[in-house]
Amino acid sequence: MSEERLNAYLIIVERSVSFEFNSPEYGKLARKIVELLYSRKEHLSDDRIAIMLNISTAEARRILQFLSKNNMIGVVKSTTPDYRTEYSWYVDDSVIANAIRKRIELVSSKLGLLIRALTEGSFYVCPNCYRRYSLDEELAYNGICPICKVQLVYINSIDEINKITKIIEKLEKYESNI
Repeated sequence: MSEERLNAYLIIVERSVSFEFNSPEYGKLARKIVELLYSRKEHLSDDRIAIMLNISTAEARRILQFLSKNNMIGVVKSTTPDYRTEYSWYVDDSVIANAIRKRIELVSSKLGLLIRALTEGSFYVCPNCYRRYSLDEELAYNGICPICKVQLVYINSIDEINKITKIIEKLEKYESNI
């Protein structure tokens, strides 16, 4: 596993969890959990992860379930002799590659939607808050962002489509190398 790919994966994990739970601390904690799982190269229960990182099992479980739901870590479900269901979590190179592929697919699809929106006509953007305005809205607000009170900037759709297309091509090239 290349260092670059691992770092990209860790950034995806940290940012996804930070955004989901609206907490940079949870993002950092998720990164620690994933680094632990990857370095140990074994399946660990949520209880064991919590003990190793000195956090509550509930916090660990909450993060692990989110990461699993989003295919960012692997999980193995097993039944104990007393018929309890236990989950053990892991991270390996295939999990990392799959998570990066999924993220590339998500970003590419969103960029595709943006390209479609750009073909619908011209628009303006606030350079401060990046809110987008149609030509009608720009005229109604006299070219001033109603939120920031800053002059709106015209966006050339063709240039933007070309830039976004190049980004999508780079993503597809990167994905093919995974």
